[in-house]
Amino acid sequence: MAHDHHNPLTHPEVRSASSAMYIAAFVLGIVAMGVACLVTVGFDMSQADTLTWITVLAVVAGLGQLFLLFKLDLSKAMIWHTVSLVLTVPLFFMAIGLTIWMFHHLALRTMVGS
Repeated sequence: MAHDHHNPLTHPEVRSASSAMYIAAFVLGIVAMGVACLVTVGFDMSQADTLTWITVLAVVAGLGQLFLLFKLDLSKAMIWHTVSLVLTVPLFFMAIGLTIWMFHHLALRTMVGS
């Protein structure tokens, strides 16, 4: 039986990890959640404005963490990871949208008085 003697710490994806990037991603997430909490609780805005602010903050936090934690970019080494993410995002939204649609119509057909 042959054993592989490669050191996993020399893998390019492991070598590119840094504590500073993880800390920056953590701080970005905490700041975005804090601001979203302040927007939700502290400001007297319309529902649409509040949802817009929260959506923008979620997108900023998500993209920042994708870049800082997973280092997704358009470089030659990471292009297939980025392409797979871009192709997965519409499927995610389609699954969530279809689930909401299904439960909405299920509630209309099964609830008393609907």
